[in-house]
Amino acid sequence: MPRVGFAYAINPKTVIRGGYGIFYIPNYVSFGTNPYIDPVSSATTNFFASTNQGLTPSSSLSCQFLPGTFTCIPGTGPFGASLVAVPGRNPQPNVSQYILNQNNFSATGYFVQKYGYTQQWNLNVQRDLGAGFFAEVAYAGARGVHLPQFNPNVNQIPDRFVQQAQAQYNAGQVPTIAQPVLNYPFSQFLPGALGPSTPLQTRLIQGQLDRPYPQYAGLNFNGQGCCWSNYNALQATVNRRFQNGGTFVVAYTWSKLLSNTDTLTSWLEGGGTTGGVGNIQDWNNLNGEYSLSSQNIAQRVVISYVLDLPFGHGKKFGGSATGIANQLISGWGIDGTTVFSSGFPVKINYGGSASKLAASGLLGQSTLRPDVAPGCNKGTSVNNNQVHIWFNPTCFAAPAAWSFGDESRVDSTLTQDGVNNWDFAAFKTTTFGERYHVQFRAEFFNLFNRAQFGAPNGTCCISNNGNFGVVNNTVGNPRLIQFGLKFSF
Repeated sequence: MPRVGFAYAINPKTVIRGGYGIFYIPNYVSFGTNPYIDPVSSATTNFFASTNQGLTPSSSLSCQFLPGTFTCIPGTGPFGASLVAVPGRNPQPNVSQYILNQNNFSATGYFVQKYGYTQQWNLNVQRDLGAGFFAEVAYAGARGVHLPQFNPNVNQIPDRFVQQAQAQYNAGQVPTIAQPVLNYPFSQFLPGALGPSTPLQTRLIQGQLDRPYPQYAGLNFNGQGCCWSNYNALQATVNRRFQNGGTFVVAYTWSKLLSNTDTLTSWLEGGGTTGGVGNIQDWNNLNGEYSLSSQNIAQRVVISYVLDLPFGHGKKFGGSATGIANQLISGWGIDGTTVFSSGFPVKINYGGSASKLAASGLLGQSTLRPDVAPGCNKGTSVNNNQVHIWFNPTCFAAPAAWSFGDESRVDSTLTQDGVNNWDFAAFKTTTFGERYHVQFRAEFFNLFNRAQFGAPNGTCCISNNGNFGVVNNTVGNPRLIQFGLKFSF
C-alpha cells in the first residue's frame, strides 16, 4: 500500500521529517480463521489402537472404502466402522443440517472479509542544540481500520426489543421477548435446548425468534473486521553525548489510545499488569463501546544512561596516575534505566445475576457492565485506605432490569498503580597489556525495592463480594542484585 515520506533541512542544525503509510495486518491473526476451526474440519473420530489392553491391534493401517462413500468396511482401517464422515459426504449429505446441530456456531468465510490495516503518520523536528545535546519533538498518529475482535457476536437480539422490554417491565408487564412461544414451524430442526427434546413450554421464548439467526443460540463470524482504534502521541527526546565516553537519553511520551477492541487473546491479559481488557457489552452498538483502550498509558518517561567515569591516566581526575594506582582508579563506569509511567486504566464489569437481560441469555457472548451513580466520585477511596480500596465501589450498582449498564467499556477516570522503577549497574574494567580485560559488574534491578500494586478487583455486584475495588497483589519483581565477572581476550 502507499507510503510517502520527506525530510527537509531548514539549516545545518535543524531538520523536519514526516511520513504516512498504510500497513495491512496479516489475515491469519485471528485463530478463528485457521482451517481447523472451519466446520468442514470439525468432524473427528477417536482412534483406538487396541481394545484388549494392548494384546492385539484393533485394526490394520489399511482401509477399503465402499464405492461412492467415505464409510470404511467394518473391521478394516484404523478407525473401523466408526469413521465419522466429513460434513457434506455420504452418508451425511446435508451440510446445513450438520451446522444446525451445532447450536453455538462459529462461521468462517460466510461474509465479505474486510482485512484489517492501520494508517500511520508522523511529523517531527530534530535539532542539534550544541555542547553534545540533540533534541527531537514529534507528533505520531495511527488509525486502525477493520480490526478483528475475539468472537464477534452477530446473533444478539436487536436493541429495539431490549428497549421495549425495559419499558414493559417498568410498566409492570412481562416483556414480550421473555414470553414463551409454544408453537413454531422449525422446532424439529433446532438443536440442544431449543430442540424437540426439551419440554415445549420451556425451550423457547419470543426473543429467540427475534435474533438475526434464530436457529442458533450463539453465532460468531470469525475474523470479522468489526472494530477500529485511534492513537495520538507527543514524543520528545533529548540526547547528550559525552566526549570522554557515554550517553544520556531522556524520552517522554504523552499519548492517548482509543478503541472498541483491544486484543484477540483476552485470556492472556487477566492476570498480567493490564488488569484484563474491557469487554463488549452491546454488539449492536459498537460506537457505544468506543472508549479508552485497555492498553492505554497516558504518560511515560524513560531515562537511560551509560557513563565512563573520568578517573585514571589521561582523564580529568588522576590523569597522571600510572601503574597499580592507575589500575585501581581507572575503568570505572555506571549505567542504568529509570522508568516513570502512568498505570493502565481500570476495567469494571457486572458479575452478578440480578440483571434480567443477562439471565435471559439473549445477549449471546456479551458481557454487561454496571450502572454508575450520578455525580459519584469514583476516585475517592473508602476509609482513606488507598492501597486496600483503590476506588469507591459504592459508585457502581447492578444495571437496571432489561437494560445495559452505563459504565464505559474502559473507565477513563480510574487508573492502576503506575511504574516507578530504577535499574542501576556499576562496573570496573581492568586491562592487562593490550589484549586482556577483566570486568566486574554489580547490577541492581528495582534498586529502591518499590512495590507496584496490581489491578484492583473490577467485578461488580456479586453477593458478598468484599473484594470489589480491592488491590490484593503486586506485579513485577522485588529488588534483585546480581554480580558478574567477565574475562575478555
